Amino acid sequence: MLRKMLPVVALMVVVTAPSAWAQDASSRTALTDLVQRVIDARLNYGENLHRLVEYYRKTGDTQRAAWVRRELKDFRDIHEYDYLRDLKARLIVMDLAACGESDIVEALLEYRRDYRLSLESLVEVLSAAKEVSLWRHAKRELKDLISANKYLYLRDADTPTPGLQPIDQISNADQQYAQLLALKKDSRRFGVNRYKTQLALEGFRRLIGDYPTSDKIDDAAFQIAELCTDNLKDYQRAIRWYECVLAWDPQTQLPVNYRIALIYDKYLVNRLVALNYYQRSLNEFPRGSSQRKRIQERINRLRGK
Repeated sequence: MLRKMLPVVALMVVVTAPSAWAQDASSRTALTDLVQRVIDARLNYGENLHRLVEYYRKTGDTQRAAWVRRELKDFRDIHEYDYLRDLKARLIVMDLAACGESDIVEALLEYRRDYRLSLESLVEVLSAAKEVSLWRHAKRELKDLISANKYLYLRDADTPTPGLQPIDQISNADQQYAQLLALKKDSRRFGVNRYKTQLALEGFRRLIGDYPTSDKIDDAAFQIAELCTDNLKDYQRAIRWYECVLAWDPQTQLPVNYRIALIYDKYLVNRLVALNYYQRSLNEFPRGSSQRKRIQERINRLRGK
């Protein structure tokens, strides 16, 4: 739970006139409340990103600090819009001296979630009211928010428990996996599409959460790792998801060890670890195959032969 949190008024919002459609008192109140949620969540989400990066800077956690900076950069790229006049975004001040990592992260996740939910509601309301101009602004802001890189930060919260087992054939999971695979393919059709990338990531994670015994969870984890590697260039995160595949299905036929080896070899420049994974990956390809031959050649080169 958050400790010693005090409300304070901040940031005047100077915006367009209220929508013409919202003439009755109940509609105006509902719209005002919804926009208030949007601007409150937006402000506090950003503030907690700043707080968290400062926390990790002080504690020397360079990996998580890099994650927050990446998310903060994407947050700053969101095309924010002011939907009503005379509203003030309310900043929640935290006593950082009394707060730990979990306090800041929990607050960040709460405001990030509320920002998205309130924007989704605003898009629906404006669409129903046929307020095309405002709807387009809200839709753009929501799309930018979804496209942003996002992390869970605490411990291994970004990846599920290693104890899952992909043992059941579940038709709903199979259908969702096929749809998400098509979305993943579309995410790179004309260069990397950040919006579709994040939708695919969310979808694969949701599949794992909704169907933790499905025989598609290891495949979903592999696809998340591929997205992290190829689309996001987030290699440490990718490795954690590849490791999930190995933990859930040690006999997997997917080229997990090979993909991890490539990351350590090409991007993390850790040749000893890469060599270990290359050696393991030989069993992922048929004897006599060109791929296995190339791996052996790379092993020999890393060993100096």
